Amino acid sequence: MILKKIHHFFFYTSGNRLPFLLTLLLIDCIYASSIYSRQKIKDSEDIPFWYTAPASDWKSAIPIGNVRIGGMIFGEIKYEHILLNESSIWCGPPFPVDNPHGPELISRMRELLFAGKPTEAEEICNKEFLNPETGDKRSYQPLGFLHITHDISESVNNYQRSLDYTSAISTVHFDKNGVEYLREAFVSTPAQVLVVRYTASKSGKISFTVSPDRPSGATVTTEGSNKLRISGQAFDLEGNHKGAKFDAFLQVLNDGGKVTSIDNHLKISAANSVTLLVAVATDYNFKNPGLPLTSNRVTDCKQQLTAASTKSYVQLKSDHIAGYQKLYYSSTLSIPALSKSRTPIDQRISAAAGGAYNPGLLMVYYDYCRYVIVSASRNGGIPMNLQGIWNPLMADPWRSNWHLNINVQEAYWFAEQGNLGECHEPMFSLCEGLSLNGEATALVRLGTKRGFAAGHRTDGWLSTAPEGGSPLWGMYFAGGAWCAQHMMEHYRFTQDREFLAKRALPVLRGAALFWMDWLLPNPKTGLLVSGPATSPENKYRLPDGKTASISMGPSHDQEIAWCSLSDYLEACSVLGIKNEETREVQRTLNRLALPEIAPDGRLMEWPENYIETEEGHRHLSHLWGMMPGYRISLDSTPKLAEAVSKSIDYRLSRDYYSQGWSLGWVAFMMARLKEGDGSLNMLTHEYFGKAYPNMFVDAHNCVQVGDMMGVPLAMIELLLQSQNGYLVVLPALPSVGKMEKKPVFAPWRFCC
Repeated sequence: MILKKIHHFFFYTSGNRLPFLLTLLLIDCIYASSIYSRQKIKDSEDIPFWYTAPASDWKSAIPIGNVRIGGMIFGEIKYEHILLNESSIWCGPPFPVDNPHGPELISRMRELLFAGKPTEAEEICNKEFLNPETGDKRSYQPLGFLHITHDISESVNNYQRSLDYTSAISTVHFDKNGVEYLREAFVSTPAQVLVVRYTASKSGKISFTVSPDRPSGATVTTEGSNKLRISGQAFDLEGNHKGAKFDAFLQVLNDGGKVTSIDNHLKISAANSVTLLVAVATDYNFKNPGLPLTSNRVTDCKQQLTAASTKSYVQLKSDHIAGYQKLYYSSTLSIPALSKSRTPIDQRISAAAGGAYNPGLLMVYYDYCRYVIVSASRNGGIPMNLQGIWNPLMADPWRSNWHLNINVQEAYWFAEQGNLGECHEPMFSLCEGLSLNGEATALVRLGTKRGFAAGHRTDGWLSTAPEGGSPLWGMYFAGGAWCAQHMMEHYRFTQDREFLAKRALPVLRGAALFWMDWLLPNPKTGLLVSGPATSPENKYRLPDGKTASISMGPSHDQEIAWCSLSDYLEACSVLGIKNEETREVQRTLNRLALPEIAPDGRLMEWPENYIETEEGHRHLSHLWGMMPGYRISLDSTPKLAEAVSKSIDYRLSRDYYSQGWSLGWVAFMMARLKEGDGSLNMLTHEYFGKAYPNMFVDAHNCVQVGDMMGVPLAMIELLLQSQNGYLVVLPALPSVGKMEKKPVFAPWRFCC
């Protein structure tokens, strides 16, 4: 299959990391499957993401968004409601305070750990070092809901609800008494408004009432005859921790019929067509969360509505599609040999979870992940939190935080390889914010004089202090350094020296300097180790039967330290920087302790050959050096790569307690290890056992949106890898005909 047009596509290597342009010659080699750029809108009959009934709950609803504004379309017939989000509606501080006695406590814990007394060290960690777990509910929150009651009965014919992710438009259409009804919804980036359009095949058939509401923290008022205003402020369930203030306006544009305002709702009668526009503004300032924006939110919303309402619906829609497709079509995955399916998407997901072999569903998933990241993250926006811009709850699980020990990073794994570098940019802004706030955490809490550190999670206020509850996650300080890796990755794919010098280098330097002050020699070996630290979020068993989670030099920290130091040296080399500091970094790198192979052939997770308390633990933290790191590879370190493979096999064979994000990580690792059949089995069977009917992914019976992005990256790795100075075409192509069609472990059941 020869492609006549190709977009720029860069891949890096872990050796000299020279950029490679994916050329026509290379694409010509990939006959059955290819990643390429195209400019074509699919016909409606080719849209694979559709349902035959309205959504039963949020996990079945269709997401729409423009990075800042998000909506969930349920598609009910008579009593319709649309969930509204805005990316910055966070409850307010306080956030954890850095304990000034931290350095002294760190020193005591280190002495105990080096003396072989981890349980005593952990007692200090729990009782004195970590902040108490508050259990607060100061969450990222939704803007509210649009409640729409239509003048139509529930009984209809030919109902179909769909998402065309090539145009980022959700549709609902059905027939009733000889009339065809069509409802379209999208969120426009050019216009910065959410748009809902109602039409019918006969005149005067559109009648409904519409009213917005919010469970708490907002009031709804009418503005003239065709507008409603929502005004409020985010705070927790007890009315504390006041955060972002917001204003939103709903405007009705009707063709024919009549619009009247009654109390806090609008009534539309006998219209030919109706367009709803929603604009929203907040005072949240991502660049400096402690300093709210001072612009007039009401004026901002009205200006956006005025600009949008002067355009025809056709123009609004056209502008939206054009802006979206510039990013969406930066890469696609095509497997021409697969036949199209006319089965609803929820049924296909359910069948795959039960063991049905349906590789075509992966094409849909690849496209859907592109849709999600383009809809939720672009230049100038706020990075995807755990629920993206589609959170339905006032007190969300994990507060919709950014988790820095895997989740936010995985949300952006796909960005560069998927040629979506612009969607990666909010992650860089997060890195910059963490690097500033994390200087105090490094100095006050950890006792380092240079650099920055960030704990396992942060929120809209970019706190970096470790939070309590358990050392399993609380004793984690590598989050900022892991995030910084993304900035170096962006440079490798773009070769943007200005970005490297002005934005990436300060963050990379801060991460490297932290490790240089934080690492200390192991008395037994003289090599530098990190600690006290955890291997997220795992425990080990001691010979006396007790358990612990912290140690000196867990593999996860050692690998991230190696990457941070190496990335900074590489950035300095590119920019021609060579001084005493770079020489100090190199000396530190040379003395760094690195993970070893255990007697059973697995890669050691801790510096001692401990046994994990949960043999099928979901995290693969100790394998970080192979992915997302680059120190370990099949070609450069084959023995270590074999140890990684044995570690994965061990976990999978022992009741692997998987989550959606961890299955994506496993699938990618298998592809990197060139175990194509195992990777494809993980993708086609195991993964969809964790997918909800709208393809959002489960973690502990809750949704985590960004965790989806490990799967498309694994698919790319099956087709093309770039490591050790050269490209490998079709490095792990599965032998489909020989695929085992049974799950490795029992698929998870949907929890709705």
